[in-house]
Amino acid sequence: MLSQSLLTWYDQNRRDLPWRGTRDPYRIWLSEIMLQQTQTETVKGYYARFLVRFPTVTSLASAGEDEVLKLWEGLGYYSRARNLHAAAKAVAASDGVFPPDAAGLRRLPGIGPYAANAIASIAYGEVAPALDGNQARVLSRVLAWEEPLKTPFDLLSPALELISRDRPGDYNQALMDLGATICLPKRPDCDRCPVRPWCRACREDAAPDYPRRVAPVAKKQQDWTILLITCGGGTLVRRRPRGLLGGLYEFVALQGHPDRDALPALLNEKGFSGVEILEPLPDAKHVFTHLVWHMRGWRAVCTAYPPDYAPADDLDALAFPSALRTYRTAALKPSP
Repeated sequence: MLSQSLLTWYDQNRRDLPWRGTRDPYRIWLSEIMLQQTQTETVKGYYARFLVRFPTVTSLASAGEDEVLKLWEGLGYYSRARNLHAAAKAVAASDGVFPPDAAGLRRLPGIGPYAANAIASIAYGEVAPALDGNQARVLSRVLAWEEPLKTPFDLLSPALELISRDRPGDYNQALMDLGATICLPKRPDCDRCPVRPWCRACREDAAPDYPRRVAPVAKKQQDWTILLITCGGGTLVRRRPRGLLGGLYEFVALQGHPDRDALPALLNEKGFSGVEILEPLPDAKHVFTHLVWHMRGWRAVCTAYPPDYAPADDLDALAFPSALRTYRTAALKPSP
């Protein structure tokens, strides 16, 4: 039986991860949100730091958003941090008790079907497939699933048939581990795979051909000019509105790559005055999931600025997106 063979392998080979061995829904939830779109090795340090600062869901709920975002800085996909904070407040309002099943968990901000099923299966033993990219890759190979996967939950029906009824949480984690260590995207190690006897793709010597893919969408390209403008004793910053990187801080930015001589007039139109462009800064590039920023930078000074900006005298205390790392580093260095 596939599930029993998989669980036997897992009992002997499970990865030693800091969020394993607990049924505390707070710790499981925190790890699952952090692990979305982020590599396991990266998450380990953030997970440990979060638990030191926020050992309980109520301590996280009582924190300020700026502190949460600052501690999250570098993990990316910052809507996860804002939703994490909002969900913590919702749980704290229910006496710090998490909903006891996947359906209830999905009603919390930022918890989708994968995270809800993962938390519910591990914390509560609910028979709920936690279908992420790793699970979808393994199952699509086992089944030789010919349809392109728009979402891992396209495999929900067969996943429900295969999942262990006795140990659904361990089964979900076993599939995750199998996909992360053996059933790899390009070079699956079929000879070591505990589910090889049930894998149609392996029998057909076609494992790397699965899962079938939807044609990729070309990333949108955007040009930005980032300006480190000093005024009033600090570098001008503002908090980004809701949306991409919402809630984080940013420097003055103009869309496009205008010539140096055109910058003072363009900034004047946005409420800056007395602008003097001092020197160029290094170019930078940042790749998002469906978007690429191409950035050029300038150092400048001004005599007045619009009310949505303010001079910051301690940039290290503010949460900036990784996309602006080059320019925050430059801002922390004195102008030559």
